[in-house]
Amino acid sequence: MENKEKIDRRIRRTKKMLTSALIEILKNKNIENVTVSELAKKADVTRATFYQYYRDPVEMLERLQYQIAIDLDQIVQQTEGGDARGFFCLLFDYFYQDKEKTEILSFSVRNKKGYEKIGHELHNRYMLRWKDKVLEKNLKQYEYYRYYIVFGCIAVVEKWANAGMLETPEEMTEIAVNLLPKEKMYLK
Repeated sequence: MENKEKIDRRIRRTKKMLTSALIEILKNKNIENVTVSELAKKADVTRATFYQYYRDPVEMLERLQYQIAIDLDQIVQQTEGGDARGFFCLLFDYFYQDKEKTEILSFSVRNKKGYEKIGHELHNRYMLRWKDKVLEKNLKQYEYYRYYIVFGCIAVVEKWANAGMLETPEEMTEIAVNLLPKEKMYLK
């Protein structure tokens, strides 16, 4: 058991080094122009080590962004039922605890930023579940409302991250909750 924990720790450390190296490279370059050699050298690992975990840098970034989507899915599941305060508290704390995740979302793959992909994922998985409960006359308004809520929340997280996360997660929770419309169309 101890040997497995040692190996798991090494794998986590290697992936962390690769992630940090990728973030540094992407600050100056598009993901499509990053080579495995350059990434491995920056992370101080061999190309063979990189290939143990990823096919190429694009796939690596996509997997990192997908993992964030899975984590956010768990946050939504924990706070399902309209607990906006609980959702925002967990959301802001999640990013505050690991600031690299906000950086990972700021990069584009195939001309689509991670924040945008996360927004579409949240919209498609959670906002659409109420569409059958919306009164017929409000259907067009609800269609826009869904995007307004989801992408508004994503924009607040992105702005906060880009500004250096100066506010605490608790302060951001208050700000976000107060930005929500008082009347929730999907509860009619």
